[in-house]
Amino acid sequence: PQPAEHSPKIRKRTLKGHLKPVLCLAHSSERLAYYPNPGGNSTSSSSSSQQQTHHHPSLLLSGSEDGTARLWDLRTRRTSLCMVIPRNENDDENGNNEVTSVAFHPSIAEERQQTHNVTHNDGGGECNDGLLPLHHHDCTVYASTANNIYGYDLRHHSSTTASTSPIIKTPHFDLSPLFQCSDEINQLSFSFPKRNDGSSGKYFLSAADDSGEAHVAECVPHRYEQQQSPPNTTTAKNHKTFYHAEPETMAITSSAIFQPRTNNDSYLATGGTDCTIKLWDVAKPRRHPAATIQIKPAVSENTTQLCNPPYVHSLSWSPSGHLLAAGIGDGSCAILRAQGRRLVEIGRLGKDDGGHGSAVAAVCFAGFGLCDQLSSKVRKSGEAEDRLMISAGNDGNVIFWDLGGDIVGSGPVDPVVYLGRYLSPPLSDATQEEGTATRVHGNTNGRDGVKDATTTAHAMMDSLDITSQNGKNSKNKNKCKGGKAHSSGKNDDFPEDSIMPSPPKILFQIAHRQKPNWITCSRASDAILPTSLFVADTTNTISVYTLPL
Repeated sequence: PQPAEHSPKIRKRTLKGHLKPVLCLAHSSERLAYYPNPGGNSTSSSSSSQQQTHHHPSLLLSGSEDGTARLWDLRTRRTSLCMVIPRNENDDENGNNEVTSVAFHPSIAEERQQTHNVTHNDGGGECNDGLLPLHHHDCTVYASTANNIYGYDLRHHSSTTASTSPIIKTPHFDLSPLFQCSDEINQLSFSFPKRNDGSSGKYFLSAADDSGEAHVAECVPHRYEQQQSPPNTTTAKNHKTFYHAEPETMAITSSAIFQPRTNNDSYLATGGTDCTIKLWDVAKPRRHPAATIQIKPAVSENTTQLCNPPYVHSLSWSPSGHLLAAGIGDGSCAILRAQGRRLVEIGRLGKDDGGHGSAVAAVCFAGFGLCDQLSSKVRKSGEAEDRLMISAGNDGNVIFWDLGGDIVGSGPVDPVVYLGRYLSPPLSDATQEEGTATRVHGNTNGRDGVKDATTTAHAMMDSLDITSQNGKNSKNKNKCKGGKAHSSGKNDDFPEDSIMPSPPKILFQIAHRQKPNWITCSRASDAILPTSLFVADTTNTISVYTLPL
């Protein structure tokens, strides 16, 4: 038996405040992974420091079945602002509007010059951690409930409310007439313009709903003053509807997200319960998909994957925008590559790879930003961290995957290279005796081997259960379509047989023990909770798993 490859030491925290299960999350730093120079600076030395001030990466937004959206003060782990969503005729039988999706407006950095050297009264003087004091609330947020979308200009709230009330009962914008969604909204997503310094007002906002449609509007209001302009400023001509699923299929659009880092910032990927993933150019007058991928049931010996249909529950773009991951209802994760206006499925990770035993509810490319110290070329392309993906399944497990060079090519960096300092070395026999060792026998890369899963008592905090694995991949020949390594890096000129095999594998997994609803990550530049995974599930709390610096 081989010792466990990694024994990650991860700390768990919880955020308590919602009265009912938390359905959705958004972290204000999650978009930073998709820009080469956060903060708009040209030098890497200043980029890191400016990134914190310009983008305020320590804000977490959540939505719940209790009819509220909450902005969290992560310093104290308490609610900073609570937005009570308006009730309407579509309220559920308990009289509450479930908040199904939340989002930060991309121009969160718009007033960075005015607030760069701000001081506050908490301790006197300037914020030493480089973050704006939370009572400035320098952002606009959006929340969806039923088929409605509401916006809240938190700058306006903080500047006009004398008592600085932590509760907001009236939204500043009602975008429902603009979007004209006919059914419950599942996800809100903003596009990624080439500049992220707040100087551009051209953003697309999409809303995926249960009618099988994706609605898109351009230049939605984000400042309260915009509401004082003539009512026709934001007209219906800016609204477009894209029909992901045919009406007769009764399928829903479960996810819709814009592609980052492209020459055209109007590419939108959608997925739904019709078992398809589609790519759209929302700027084109024609409303037909540029690409359509039919997700077929995973080839597996697992009965769960054979029985459950391959519905698409969740989508996530990699930091480079080259890869698209999909959480599938049969318990697998589909990996697709974007090639211009085409999508190509290049890999599938399932139960036979040590993956989930039931539907994958959420996927996320972490984009921690741990490779920002690499060369400017690697940093600009954004592909350095394309191999690190996180999936959360209804089996209660959260898995950290290394997608491997066989699938994603030689350009991205092996996650072990930049996660090495977060992961402890293999445990000694004495240490293993203090914890619980579980060995799973199987076949690894075509050779008889043993995959050890070791959980140690000293690696757990707050009853955290972490499993470290040696990444079994018994069916690697099926993971790379066509049997070739998809290389996008400097190894393209070398013969294929000279490239060392790098199959997908599991770095480690966390036994979360609850069905997840949403996951998101914070950047390494976050001064409060860096390199953290936030998980919303069927409980009233939000779990935070932090890789310790």
